[in-house]
Amino acid sequence: MNKRLGMLAAILGTSIFGFSFMFSRIALAIASPYVMLMYRFVLAFLTLNALVLGLKVAGVDHSNEEKVHWLRFSLRGRDVRPLIALGMVQPVIYYLCESYGISLTNSTFSGVIIALSPIVALGMGALFLREYPTRAQVAFSVLSISGVILMTLQQSSEGVVQPLGVILLIGAVLSGTSYNILSRKSSHFSSLEQTWVMMLMAAVFYTGLAVWDCRGDWQQLIAPVTSLPFMASVLYLSVVSSNIAFLALNFANSVLPVARVTSFCNLTTVISLFAGVIFLHEPFGWVSLLASVIIITGVWGVQRKAR
Repeated sequence: MNKRLGMLAAILGTSIFGFSFMFSRIALAIASPYVMLMYRFVLAFLTLNALVLGLKVAGVDHSNEEKVHWLRFSLRGRDVRPLIALGMVQPVIYYLCESYGISLTNSTFSGVIIALSPIVALGMGALFLREYPTRAQVAFSVLSISGVILMTLQQSSEGVVQPLGVILLIGAVLSGTSYNILSRKSSHFSSLEQTWVMMLMAAVFYTGLAVWDCRGDWQQLIAPVTSLPFMASVLYLSVVSSNIAFLALNFANSVLPVARVTSFCNLTTVISLFAGVIFLHEPFGWVSLLASVIIITGVWGVQRKAR
C-alpha cells in the first residue's frame, strides 16, 4: 500500500513541478529571480507554519506514527544536522546552480544535462544506499532520457555554452540527486519536518540574496506585491510547487528506492510541454508527441522492472 502511495506522491510532485515553469516565467517577467525566490520561499515557510499550528490546535495524535507519520512535527531535542544538509542541497544550492547554469548556457544544452538526473541517481543510490537497479531499469531510464533529449533538441536555442555554466548545471544535477539520497536517509524525520527545514533555509537564504541584490532599492522588493499576476504565480510556486510538491516527494523518498522516485522527474518535461501548449498556446508537433511517449514508456519501465 505504501509503495502505491509513494508512486502517487512522486507523480503528484513531478506533475506540480511541470506547471511551475509556466508560473515562474510569469513571475520573472515582473520581478528579478532573487526577489521572486524570496517571496516564493517566505510565503511557503509562513503557510507551512500555519499548517503546523493548525495541526496542534486540532490536536492531531502524533504518537500514532503509522497513521500520521508524514504529519508528525517535533524537532525539539533532536539532531537536525541531516535536515540542514537536506535543505542546503535542495532548494538552496540546486536553484542557484540551475538558474546561473541556464543563464550561462542555452536551453537545449541545459535541458539535456538536467535530463541526466535519473541516471546519476541510479549510480548514487547504488553507491550510498546500496539500492542496486536492474539492467532493465537502467535501459528504461536511458530510454526516458533519450525522450527528453529528443524533445529538447527540437527547440531553437541561442547563446554560447560557457564552461562555468556547464559546471553549474552539473552541480544542479548532483545537488538534485543528493536531495533524493539525503531525503531517503533522513526518513526517520517526517515529511513535514523535512519540508519545514527546507523552506526555512530557503526563505532565509534567498531573502538575504534579494536584499543584497537590490542594494537598498526597496522599490524592487515592494513593487511586485502590487501585481496580481505576480502574486497569483507566487502563490502557486510557494503553496503548491514548494510545500505540497516537496511534502509529496519527501514521502515518496521515504517508501520508494531513489531510482524509482527520480525516474518520475522526466515527467516534468512532458507536463511542462502540455502546460505551455494548453495555456500559452505554444506549438506542438509529432516530434513532441513521440518524445512524450518515449519518456512515459521509460518511466513505466523503471517502475515495472524494479527488483
